[in-house]
Parts: sequence; C-alpha cells; structure tokens
Amino acid sequence: MPMTLPRLFQQAVDRHGDRPALSSKRDGAFRAMTYTEFGQRARALSAYLIEIGLGVGERVAILSENRPEWVIADQAIAGAGGVSVPIYPTLIPSQVAYILNDSTAAVAVVSTLAQRDKLLSLGSQLGHLKTILVMEELPEPDPSGRIRSFALALTAGEELLDRHSGELSRRREALRPDDLASIVYTSGTTGEPKGAMLTHGNFTSNCLAAASCFDLGPGDIELSFLPLSHVFERIVNYVALHSGATIAFAESIETLAQNLLEVRPTFLCAVPRVLEKLYQRIQARIETEPPLRREVFYAALEIGEFFHKVMQEEGRVVFPTNTLYHAADRLVFKQIRASLGGRLRFIVSGAAPLSPEIARFFQVAGLPVIEGYGMTESSPIITLNPPERPKIGTVGQALPGVSVRIAPDGEVVAKGPNIMKGYWNNDDATREAIDAEGWLYTGDLGSLDEDGYLTILDRKKELIVLSNGKKVAPQPIENRLTTQALLEQAMLVGEGRNYVTALLVLNQGEASRMAEGLNLSWHSPAELVALGPVQEAIARVIDQENARVAPFEQIKRWKVLARPFSQEEDELTPTLKLKRRVIVEHFRSEIEQLYQGASPERELVKA
Repeated sequence: MPMTLPRLFQQAVDRHGDRPALSSKRDGAFRAMTYTEFGQRARALSAYLIEIGLGVGERVAILSENRPEWVIADQAIAGAGGVSVPIYPTLIPSQVAYILNDSTAAVAVVSTLAQRDKLLSLGSQLGHLKTILVMEELPEPDPSGRIRSFALALTAGEELLDRHSGELSRRREALRPDDLASIVYTSGTTGEPKGAMLTHGNFTSNCLAAASCFDLGPGDIELSFLPLSHVFERIVNYVALHSGATIAFAESIETLAQNLLEVRPTFLCAVPRVLEKLYQRIQARIETEPPLRREVFYAALEIGEFFHKVMQEEGRVVFPTNTLYHAADRLVFKQIRASLGGRLRFIVSGAAPLSPEIARFFQVAGLPVIEGYGMTESSPIITLNPPERPKIGTVGQALPGVSVRIAPDGEVVAKGPNIMKGYWNNDDATREAIDAEGWLYTGDLGSLDEDGYLTILDRKKELIVLSNGKKVAPQPIENRLTTQALLEQAMLVGEGRNYVTALLVLNQGEASRMAEGLNLSWHSPAELVALGPVQEAIARVIDQENARVAPFEQIKRWKVLARPFSQEEDELTPTLKLKRRVIVEHFRSEIEQLYQGASPERELVKA
C-alpha cells in the first residue's frame, strides 16, 4: 500500500536501529553509520531547512556524487515537506542552470567546492537560488551567508530540533501519498530534459513491490556506484533501507574493482555497459593464460551452460552433469566470483538492454543477473525478472500492482501506482505521455509472451527507417557488437539511406594486446587501427554479426573513430545511452564518407 517516504524511512530506523545503514570509505577503510544515526542526521537537517525558510513543496536540488550525505539530504528534504531535484554532477553549468531555473529550486546541496564554483559561475542566472550547502569543508566562511557548510548545518539542526519538532511532526503527518516528492529530469536523448513529477506514493509503491520480489535482509550489503541522480539506483537504495541492508558507496567507477574486494557486497545494481566491461576484462585475462588453462575455462563454460539448460527444462540435474558442474565451479567459476568480492548473490541490471550472451555468462558463473525494465516516469520499475525463474533475453514480468500491455503499433504501455503525476510545467508533454485512463506510453517497442514476460525490441523513435521503407532496430545489433572485446562502442546509422553503416570505437587495450602478441609496432591510435590483423579482426566481428541478421540489417560499411563517444561532448547521457542526434551531428563528415560512391560493398573506412 502506498505511503510517504518519511513514514517508510522511519519504519526502517525503528526496525533496524543499531544495524549499519550507510558505509563509505574514510581514512583508508569503509566505516558504517547506523540506522539510528542516519535518522538523527536526516531529522536534524530537516530542522535546519525549516529554520532557513524552506516551505512545504519548495524544491531543493542535490548536485552530488554518491555518498552518505546524498541520501541524508534526500530523506531530510522529504521529512521537511520539500521536493528534491537530483542533478547529475557531470552536467555542464548551462545544463545545471536549466534544471535549477525550471524547477525554481530555492536551495542546492552540493558535494564539492568544484560543484559550488559551477553554481557561482552562473551568477545572476539563478534567480531563485537562495542557499547553497556544501558537503566538502569550506576554506572560509561566506560573508553573505548564502554558502554554508553541510556539516555545520547538521550541527545547527541538532540544536534546532526542540524548536522545530512540532512543525516537523505537523509536516510529516500532513504529507499524503499523492504529494510531490521529487522532480527527476530525464536524460534528454532527444532534446531538453523534462521534469518527471514523482510522488511519495509513486516511490513507496515501487519500493515495496520490488522488495517483495527479493529475499533481502539485514545481512545484505549493496555496493552503490550508479548515480543516485538516476531513479534506478535511488529506488534500489530505498529497497535496501526498507530491508535493513547496508548501502556501501563506491569511491568512484574507477575504483569499482578494488571496492568490490573491500566491501564484498551480496548484491549490486549495474547498467549493461558495466557488465560488458567486466565480461571483457575476464575474457581478456583468460586469453593471456597458458593453453591448458584456456581449455579448462571454455570447457567449464560449456558444462555450465548445459547444466543451466537442463535445470531450466527439467528442474533438476543428475549425475554426471551435476558432478562435472561442481568441478567446473571449483576450478573456474569460484575464481570469477572471488574477483567480485566472493559474496555476490545476484546482480540487478537496468537502464538499457542487456545482451543475452552476457546474462548467460554470469548465470553460468553463479552470478544470476536479474534484468528489469522501467523509466524515470514510472519511478522507475515496470517489469522485473523473478529471481527464482528468470527468462534470459526478457525484462521479466510486470511488478505487483503494475499492468503492462502492447499497443496496436507495438509500443509498451504501463499503468499502476508508480506512474508519475506528469511533467513539471509541461502539460502538453504530459498529455502526450499519459492517456485519459492513466496508461503511460513508454516509447519502447516490445512483445509479451504467454507467461507475461516482456521483451524490449527497441526505442520507437530510434528505429532506423531505410530509404526502401525497411525498419532496423539498432540497439540489439549494437549491444552484440560491444560484447566483443575488440569494440568499446558502436552506433548504427542509416536513416533515409539505402543501407546500414556503423560508427565504431576500438578497445585500444584489446587491440594493443593483439598487436603485441603478433610482434607488430605502431606509434599512434590511427596506426594501430590501420594494422592488417586489427582490420581483419574487426571484419570478422562484423561478418559474425551480419550472419545473424536479415540482409537489409547488415552493416555494409563502417568507420573506426579516432575518439570515443563521451559525456563531455554531450554524446552520452549520464546512464551512458547514446544521444544519436548529437553523435550524427558531431560525426557528420565521417558518416557522409560512408555513403560516398554508389557501391554499398562492405569495407573498412580507416580512422
């Protein structure tokens, strides 16, 4: 049953008091804060926000990397009756200004002095912003009083609790599930971001429904590294807290491998690109092993795949397959799990489609990947694979309380207590997204099988329509290409053209290892790409993919780019989705080169 975020949080604090809630690295080691301490700090910050004049329903931005202060601020804002506005810390000043001004945020909670300076650089553009709270230690007090220390705000809030306890109680009791809790801005792959208005009931219903699907408890630990500004990681944090688990915050994505060994989590959430990189790293390491070890590894994979196939079809596995699998697990899979901390029970994947090949690999290694589907506008989970009966290649069944159907044109539509209230200051976009009966039109094309498992085919707006009218879904092809160790990124092109081409980004490390193994020399990335064996290896990857698809979907030409797609160039969203329109504009000359001449023969256009 939907409730409010403060009520859900208080239940967790009451149930799990002295158990560890939040953990982060300080002085070289991960140190935990209990649920009781977490609750006290959130309540103190709520009192401080009331003291500085935050009104019910006013917006407070959070511009920060993942850290305990992020979730303390989130709970404090909700407890004070405010509305949180998460902002990705990687956004450039103009993008931050758009969100702050559109939401008319009165307060911003920022992580570092650099983020503070980002706001200060905008000067008078931020007409509504009155106060900035900085988590990092301030070198000196701000004479104007506009910029304040987060730590000092907590201390002051403790002293203000007696004064504002009555008002805090009144605000929390007055909150209703239908009240606005957060405005979460979409990534903006096709234009300016829109602010999805998510209510307390949206979040809590989604949290409770998701929690019912997992066996989580006080002994579990999540390693949090996906941005909390994205609602996927945020709802998983709510589920973890509701279950009494511990949330450990990774230092950064660069330290993920080290933090996995230090924290030894029991579950984590990832986007497919992270899992692809882990898979590629394991594959690359195996290729450096002696021939006998490589043979053992690949034999173990075959045994594991057969074991899981029999288990899925018959529900049990008998001798000798079970004995062979236990041997393969001891020799190979146990080492893979150890490299990820050794205690992972499952991985939740979302935000983008996951290659079935990657999912099967982790399943065979004893690390089931639970793939789900959703979007910001649905708070976010719409479907989730049941951990006890997942179907690889699908995104699972509708979450309890949520309904899913396929529209006549193939679009996935959903309805339930998790569907947003609408878009902030954008009634036209709201009417376009949600019909009169409350069905959310997701913009994704999909299909439902006889058991209600949903398969996502592609984004409706991202289908490539060739000049002959044929339609190509690019994401499945791109995902398969980037599971290959040699390719880091891939984007298909062909809208309005008579054949499909591809922009490719080489995995420099893998290509370098290949060239070194053949005693070849090069002096620049361009020379590395131009090496005959590297070109041939790319051609084999393309040929392998072309053999899987219809003739009109085959890649006829491609170009290896001199640099990767990046967030800095506004070519990727914060969740690493391709901004196709931007990429096409940035690489227009390279794309035109792919379509020069009349012959669509397959060839490599050198970087």
